[in-house]
Amino acid sequence: MQTLGLSSQPQPADNIFKRLFWPAIESQYDVDLLGQQGFWVCTIVAVMSLVLMIILGTPIIGVFTTLVFFLGGCGVRQRSVAAAVLVFSLYLINFIGGIAIGSFGNPLIQGVVLMLLFANVRATVLSRRWAAKLVDQIDNEFPERSAETIGDKFSNKLPAALWPKSRYVFFPTAGILLLLTITGVVVMKRQAATKTATPSPPTTTLEVSPR
Repeated sequence: MQTLGLSSQPQPADNIFKRLFWPAIESQYDVDLLGQQGFWVCTIVAVMSLVLMIILGTPIIGVFTTLVFFLGGCGVRQRSVAAAVLVFSLYLINFIGGIAIGSFGNPLIQGVVLMLLFANVRATVLSRRWAAKLVDQIDNEFPERSAETIGDKFSNKLPAALWPKSRYVFFPTAGILLLLTITGVVVMKRQAATKTATPSPPTTTLEVSPR
């Protein structure tokens, strides 16, 4: 029980911001909780991206983005370091790109999402390091995932079923989306700079005087 971080001993109360933005990761149980949280974050981002892209009139890009973030969430749930890094990088570039071109949403919400996604990068890296060390097998034992509710089945069982095969779809599509996102930000930034640098045409004033 101590190994999985399920000890009944009272734990010190951390600052709420530290628990949110830099949570303590001391066991595979902590990694599993963050992986579940990361899966839900990616799923919400996927749904919101689809809705936003449909509103903007680009449903195909919306479906593409939704697929990448949802499958990336499955990879995060399954402790894939590469999936966690790619999902975080995609969201970070979108965030920076929005600031660069002057069209970004709520920076507070986006900042929270970024930190939550970065927590998964930390968790998956630590989990990989622990698994590589020569320690007792029980120290690397993964906690059993619940499947009692629909939400548990969706976040605990579905990623395990999808990820082994869907990763071959995720990595190419995530790479393409990352490249398109970077290219799009660069192009829009240049267009914005060109419009700013282009002088406005001189105006002609016509003076009409009575005869």
